[in-house]
Amino acid sequence: MCGHEFEKDAALDRRTLLQGALALTVAAALTIPTAFAASAKTAGKKTAQTIELPKPGERDACPVCGMFPARYPDWVATVLYKDGHAHHFDGAKDMFKYLLDMKKYAGGHKREDIKAMGVTGYYAGKMIDARQALYVIGSDVLGPMGHELVPHPDMYDAKEFMKDHKGKGVLRFDQVNKAIVQGLDDGKFEVK
Repeated sequence: MCGHEFEKDAALDRRTLLQGALALTVAAALTIPTAFAASAKTAGKKTAQTIELPKPGERDACPVCGMFPARYPDWVATVLYKDGHAHHFDGAKDMFKYLLDMKKYAGGHKREDIKAMGVTGYYAGKMIDARQALYVIGSDVLGPMGHELVPHPDMYDAKEFMKDHKGKGVLRFDQVNKAIVQGLDDGKFEVK
C-alpha cells in the first residue's frame, strides 16, 4: 500500500475537523446576541423604543425659538398630536420648554391631545420615544441652542456618553422641570 491513501484520509480528517469548528463558531455567534438580549431583559434594562414620526419640513420653525429643526437633524424632537399636527424642535430642551408651558407655546393644543413624542438618540441618530428616553445634562456637547438634554435610549448609552463627554447627570422624562431647563440656559447643571 502506498502512502497516498494515508494522505487522503488525513486530508479528509482535517477537512471534517475544520467544518466542525466552523459549524461550532457559527452556532456560537448566533447564540451570543440571544444571550445578551436575555441577560439585558433579566437585568431590568429598559430601552426607549424607536418610533416613526413626521420629519420637519424646511419651513417648519421651532415654536419656542423660531429656528428651523430640519437644519439640525441630529437634534430634532417632535410632538405629534392625535389630529396629525406636529410641532418640531431643534433639541429636547426646547421640546421640554414647550411641554412645561403649553399655554405660551402650543397655540391651543392640549397635553391630552398628544399622540406621541420623540427625540433623536445621540449615538444612533434615530427617533426614540421621548417618554422612555434618558437625558444627560451638563456635558461638553452643545446643541443648536447651547447646553442640551442629550437623549439616549438606555442607561448603557447614557453612561458611556457621560464618560465620553463629561456629563453631570442622567434624568428620566418625568424628572425634567422648569428649573432644570432654565439651569441649562444659565449653564448650571444640578441633578437632585
